[in-house]
Formats: sequence, structure tokens, C-alpha cells
Amino acid sequence: MKKDIVLLIFILLIVFGFIGYISYSKNRNLPPVDTSILYTNTEYGFTFTLPINWKDHSILKEMWIGNPLSNTSAQSGTKLLIRNPKWTSSEPYEDLPILIFTISQWNSYEAEGFSVGAAPIRAIELGRNTKYVFALPARWDFDYSTDYQQAQEIIAGKPLHPFNN
Repeated sequence: MKKDIVLLIFILLIVFGFIGYISYSKNRNLPPVDTSILYTNTEYGFTFTLPINWKDHSILKEMWIGNPLSNTSAQSGTKLLIRNPKWTSSEPYEDLPILIFTISQWNSYEAEGFSVGAAPIRAIELGRNTKYVFALPARWDFDYSTDYQQAQEIIAGKPLHPFNN
């Protein structure tokens, strides 16, 4: 009686293992499910990969202002905010900010000709094309807005890809 039960369990394990293997083999040949969307900015020449739950995101256009640190003139440029579609004034979600510098502005910024923001921390270059440098401002996520962790994960995935117009 014990031998029959052990044999039955052994046969069932083999059958379920075989079924699992066949199911795995079929599923590994399927194309991956697209879980992202692509924001394309043709004005400045870059794409930005976002998770699918950001499908109805919005783009806000603001200005960054550079404070002169040496004998340079005041600088300014475009700051784009990619806004989470769940964002409301009563519950602001973390934006994804992109500072846009011309190459000459970035060179001056790197040479400490001016600063952007009050923090003594430098902006981080995300990428560049032949006309522009795209950067992440210092302390962009220090307000800990709703879902700031997801915004940090998006940035950590290197979502910005420049191209030349």
C-alpha cells in the first residue's frame, strides 16, 4: 500500500513537472509585453521612456534661471516637467524635470560661471545631442512628493535618449 502511494506521488510529480516545462517553453518564445510609452520631443531632440501608467502625462514648460558666479552674464533656459497623470493640486505627484542647456551654456555652467538653484550640488547630465545638454537639477526629488520613489526608479533606468534634429 505504501509503495503504491509513493509510486503515485512520483508519477504525479513527473506529470506536473512535464506540464510545467511545456508551459514554460511556450511562454518564453512570446514577445515581451510593452510596459512603456515613449515621449518624443522634436524641438530639442530627445525621447524619454515612461512607464505605461504615465500614459496620459502632461508636459509643462518653465524657465530655469542661472545666477552668475563670475564675470558672466545671467543665463536662462527651458525647464521641462513631465507630470504624472495622477497629479492634482491637492495631491501633487513627483514631476520629472529636465533642464535644457545649449552646449555653450553647459560649458559655462561646468566652468562654474553660473549656478542653477541654491543648492551647492551640481545638476547631472542625462544626455546631449549636437545642440543641447539635458540635465537633472540638484535635489529635484527632495520634496518627497507622492510617488517620488517611482520617479527615482524612472530616472535610474536612464530614460532619456537624445537624437539630432
